[in-house]
Amino acid sequence: MRVLVASLMLGVSSGAVLADDSYYAGFELGITKANRQTLENSTSGLSLTDKKNPNLMGGLYVGKILGKWRVEGEYAIRTNYYDSMNVKDAGGLGLDGGYNLAGGSQKTSALMVNTWYEFADLDGWKALVGAGAGLASFEVNRMRSGKTLVNDDRDTAFAAQGMVQLLKPFKNGMEFGVGYRHFRTNSQSFETYAGSSRYKAVNNELFARLSWRFGETAKPRQAEPVRQAPEPVVAPKPVRVETPQVVEEKKPEPKPVALPGPFMVFFDFDKSDITPEAAGIIKAAAKAFKEHKAVRIMATGHADRSGTEAYNMRLSQRRADAVKAALIAEGVSASSIMTAAKGETSPLVATEDGVREPQNRRTEIVLKR
Repeated sequence: MRVLVASLMLGVSSGAVLADDSYYAGFELGITKANRQTLENSTSGLSLTDKKNPNLMGGLYVGKILGKWRVEGEYAIRTNYYDSMNVKDAGGLGLDGGYNLAGGSQKTSALMVNTWYEFADLDGWKALVGAGAGLASFEVNRMRSGKTLVNDDRDTAFAAQGMVQLLKPFKNGMEFGVGYRHFRTNSQSFETYAGSSRYKAVNNELFARLSWRFGETAKPRQAEPVRQAPEPVVAPKPVRVETPQVVEEKKPEPKPVALPGPFMVFFDFDKSDITPEAAGIIKAAAKAFKEHKAVRIMATGHADRSGTEAYNMRLSQRRADAVKAALIAEGVSASSIMTAAKGETSPLVATEDGVREPQNRRTEIVLKR
């Protein structure tokens, strides 16, 4: 029996578990609002300020997760259409002063490198802050009022952005995020129809993201120690007394054989599902309970320190309840099973707060007489 339990424990302990580092890829959609910009030329006297309508933006991205950090490459396109222009000086273009309806569009196609940092876990939602830098193709397409063209030029500019995001991970590897972004380019020289002028893009955006994690590496678990069988009790030799009669001392009653265990059932990150390997351990625990005629079973759930204390306490209780249900399915009476939850208060491996330690995501099964 001990050989069977030891083999099962080593089989689960040497199995692979998903590490925290993985890759992800996805797409984003959002609403982008471009700030007003002014075209000026001191030679011609041109001075006008544009106004653009909010519009959609979209992008693709791929990145790598490194603990609480994420590094990604992103390609995004944002287009805003001109609504009007306020003309202070037409610069010889023949425009009326003041308010004029406008046409055309401003478009940026940006290739960015972004870095995100997860700074909080809000009951299942991850809060991230990020920044990025890269290059943007900046186009002004037929900016005009009526039939009068004002600007029709393009350039490549350095771009930077700052972002915040709330991210919800799901069990199938999918992630959904919502956030805010401030994007801008540095000002470039554009050739207007009234002379050159500095011009830049500044956008504020609300976006939603949908991504999938993949390529999660595996790392081995350390084998759990297996209790050794107690040493056999040797009966003492008979003691002779001075009288001819030989009296044999009574043999001491043998010590009760120690119950096997504890049995360790491990779980994936943020899960309380019973894996096939864990089911084998639970089956072995149920069999040992019956064969050794134990009185009760104690199932104690634990969690790592990646979430809040309240959330981890609930998660560890779900893990203990899941093991209890599996023991009942193996024929153990429900009245013989006790459960407890310790959250992140009793780790198998001591870690700092926020660390996802696989060996701390467990339920311990202890047989008792």
